[in-house]
Amino acid sequence: MTDLSHHSRELRRGADYSEPGVRDALRTGLGFAAAGATFLFVAMVWIGTCTGSLAQAAGCGASQRAMLALGAPAILLVGGVWSIVCSFRRREQSARWAWQAAGWTLLALMVLSVVLSLPSLPWR
Repeated sequence: MTDLSHHSRELRRGADYSEPGVRDALRTGLGFAAAGATFLFVAMVWIGTCTGSLAQAAGCGASQRAMLALGAPAILLVGGVWSIVCSFRRREQSARWAWQAAGWTLLALMVLSVVLSLPSLPWR
């Protein structure tokens, strides 16, 4: 029998997902992306319930709306900067590129979440 696993390793040159740095970068990127998406979803639902009645004024003020609108971009910004800083601290080349990819992906998601959050800002 032929060893098919050897051939599949040749197709994935440079992509060694078994290295701890690559797994950590993937786990960190997905964790921050999930936290940002969850916060964005909850904030959109929360702001969607603000109709202007006096009973909801405590959770729908200008400062609360600003914090809800800017929370998800802040989470993604922290994750992106953290990942890029971690990429400069790594010695392994494949782990370094994985951290860079996670960081730039999180920063791109941050820009997307800012665009999605703009209509819910209180001064608009």
